[in-house]
Amino acid sequence: MRRKFAVMAIAMSAVVPGTAARAQAAKIFGNGNTTFATFLNTLADRLDHTVTHIPKLIRYLLALPQQFDLATTALLVGIVVAGVAAELLTRQILHRMQHAVFARHAGESPLRAFLHGALLDAVALLALAIAARLVVGEVGAADSVPGKVAHQVFLALLYWRGFNFVFRTWLHPNAPEGRIAPVDDATARRLLVGLNLVVLIPMVARHIILFMAVTHAGSNVISTTVVLTVPFFGACQVYVIWHWRHEMTAWLSGMVAETDLFRSVKLALAEDWWIGGIAFYTLTALAAIYAAITEQADAMRGLAVVESMLLLLLLLETLVHRRTRHLVTEIPTVGEVFASCLRLAIRLLAIVVAVPAVLIDALGVMTPADWAPHQNAMKLAAVTTLATYAVWRILQYRMDRYIADNPLPTPGFDSRAEEDLPAAASRLRTIMPVLRMTAGIAIMILGTLLVMSELGINITPLIAGASVLGLAVSFGSQSLVRDIVSGVFFLAEDSFRVGEYIDATKVKGTVEGFSIRSIRLRHQNGQLHIVPFGQLTHITNFSRDWTTVKFNLAFALETDVELLRKTVKKIGIEMMTEPAFAKELLQPLKMQGIVDIKDASLIVRFKFTARPTNPSLIQRTAIRRMFEALPKLGIAFAKPPYATIGFGGLDAASRARAAQ
Repeated sequence: MRRKFAVMAIAMSAVVPGTAARAQAAKIFGNGNTTFATFLNTLADRLDHTVTHIPKLIRYLLALPQQFDLATTALLVGIVVAGVAAELLTRQILHRMQHAVFARHAGESPLRAFLHGALLDAVALLALAIAARLVVGEVGAADSVPGKVAHQVFLALLYWRGFNFVFRTWLHPNAPEGRIAPVDDATARRLLVGLNLVVLIPMVARHIILFMAVTHAGSNVISTTVVLTVPFFGACQVYVIWHWRHEMTAWLSGMVAETDLFRSVKLALAEDWWIGGIAFYTLTALAAIYAAITEQADAMRGLAVVESMLLLLLLLETLVHRRTRHLVTEIPTVGEVFASCLRLAIRLLAIVVAVPAVLIDALGVMTPADWAPHQNAMKLAAVTTLATYAVWRILQYRMDRYIADNPLPTPGFDSRAEEDLPAAASRLRTIMPVLRMTAGIAIMILGTLLVMSELGINITPLIAGASVLGLAVSFGSQSLVRDIVSGVFFLAEDSFRVGEYIDATKVKGTVEGFSIRSIRLRHQNGQLHIVPFGQLTHITNFSRDWTTVKFNLAFALETDVELLRKTVKKIGIEMMTEPAFAKELLQPLKMQGIVDIKDASLIVRFKFTARPTNPSLIQRTAIRRMFEALPKLGIAFAKPPYATIGFGGLDAASRARAAQ
């Protein structure tokens, strides 16, 4: 309720004479010597003082024609007319050249097209400056009142058209191939009008005050003018924000990437940006009225700096997005890394400039002397943040490139593949995801602590607290700690890699991947086993270095064993020389000898040594070639009812025929 009465008291003081206003404020808040009561008394005095000077403002306006004759007024208007006409004419002349530049460079080099287009627009701005300056020289002496006003008009024109040049360079309503902002032609045209008004409205208000100062209006008359005109200009700014809110939403939404993790949040902020815009310009209008009443313009300067930083941030972010939008891929590039670092540097610069403007000027919670010790700390913190982020991005780039250049074996079942066993990944490729995660966490923690230390925050309690918390977690989750520590040692000892087939005592399978605490094993039948590292007590790796495969075949009793040995040796040597098996076979196929005589057949053992990638393929090929070559040499395989290898014995009918 007291806040409501305060607003009512301030409003009453604007229309009621000062004595009555002070009496009303004293009635509501008392006559105590509190800071708020003193502020209200001062505010009431200034408002009363403003109201009493309205007649002086009227007399000042009526006296203006005496200072400027018709010719001088025409020249002042001619500054604007000549400058704008020269700019439009020059732009019309260079229109075709600009389109030719965009057509030539936009596809192959967007940045070059942007720079060349901006250079041609700058030529038009230069023509404006020359034409307007020629008219300024005709107004009068530089130290006279008309000369000073002409100089102000000239600077205001350059200020306005300079911002128009920047906005046009980013929007290019009639040249989509050279446009930086992610909007269509119609939206670009509307945005150009709206942004020009955002700059033009406060510029007009500011130069009205400067004009009154040059024409000796007096501080009281100027304060009265500000109080009377600022609500109008503030309402115009709010209307511009509201009327062009959808166009700016399209601009902001167009810079949100499809793959952005926080896309929904950013789109919601882009949709509702106008709420902050209306609040900001309403606050700016109130700050202008306050500055006029109290003769303290610090708040206005602070908000102006914030506005400039926001516009600069929007333009630079758009430029970086336009330059790098075609680089956004799953595999990082050097351009993307540089763009992300540049984007962070722009944001940090905006923060470093805007924070003192808000704290010192806008809010007045600190003086420049109070802020001085924190200025260098904030700059060092910003540099540290940028350096930490750059180190992480470079490291991430190198790791991601290595991961992309060394893909993991394809897990699972592939119906198009001739063989089921994938090749094993390298040791570094296997542990690279864990290294990347560990490096990211370490850099983030160290960077955060460094930044906090630069900002003057005592990090010793944080380190001590983290140590105590880590000790408590280690005691409370011993199994988790055991899994993580075991995993670290397994990876450090290179016990397994992605794509290798291992026997983990209880389960078997191909290593498909792992996290920081568990391993994923794909069984040959398709089942996926997820086993914590702490439960891996014994590991047998079937895919490391080499493997010796031994297998038995049954032959007839009358087989020439020596001929069989020589033939098999020849087959093994031929396979060693073939390109398909030269890199896989380490020792050729050979016969070890007769291992048993069973059921009227010779059981002969064969062996070969190969890499563990896919020895079954070599075994199948060797058996097929033996099956094709041996019968031609008179070497017969055992036949039923004698052969029992792999058939589980003879049935009753076979035994009966054998007995006859």
